[in-house]
Amino acid sequence: MQIIVYTPEQEVENEIGIITQLLDAGADYLYIRKPELDDYSLVDYVEKIPEQYWKKCIATSMIIAKEFNLGGYHFTRDIVQKNEMYNDKVLNWLHANDKMSSVSAHSMEEIKKYAGKFKHVIVSPLFKSISKENHSYDWSLEELKLTTHDSRLMTKLFAVGGVDLSKIETVKNLNFDGVGLLGALWKDPGNATTNFNKILHVVQNDK
Repeated sequence: MQIIVYTPEQEVENEIGIITQLLDAGADYLYIRKPELDDYSLVDYVEKIPEQYWKKCIATSMIIAKEFNLGGYHFTRDIVQKNEMYNDKVLNWLHANDKMSSVSAHSMEEIKKYAGKFKHVIVSPLFKSISKENHSYDWSLEELKLTTHDSRLMTKLFAVGGVDLSKIETVKNLNFDGVGLLGALWKDPGNATTNFNKILHVVQNDK
């Protein structure tokens, strides 16, 4: 399985230093999710990340993804719903340039709709969120396991939301391609790298 690290929504002390440690430790992708920052502020943020990691970065701004030649672009729910023709053009550009395309799915129907079209489908929230109160979804894990078998095509399915060390074995048993980590790391930034390494150890071990 692969591991996505999400940036914290709010600034954390030594944030870029911690992110660099996580990428050095083996995180596969960094999802830059800063909803309160405009593109000008995002430029400043990305410039602080060591350039060798830009290929691992996925942004929610197409302007930023192009400006820094990042690894890919995440389609927010608003963008997905606004203009399907535009989305197809962006997808074609991303895939022609060997970039990652990512979208979140919050239901079985959305997983099936997006699988095969986007390279990453973020299944969220799989468990009760660590970072957001009252943020959860009542998934049928049996149905979800069948879907992870049947809908892969060119798509990788990532489990996000409430994923911490105690949930990794469950995620592996559901046949996900990877996990996304947010609250499991940023609820205790001082131990983010230690907690990441514990999760990585379980992720890399066979069932």
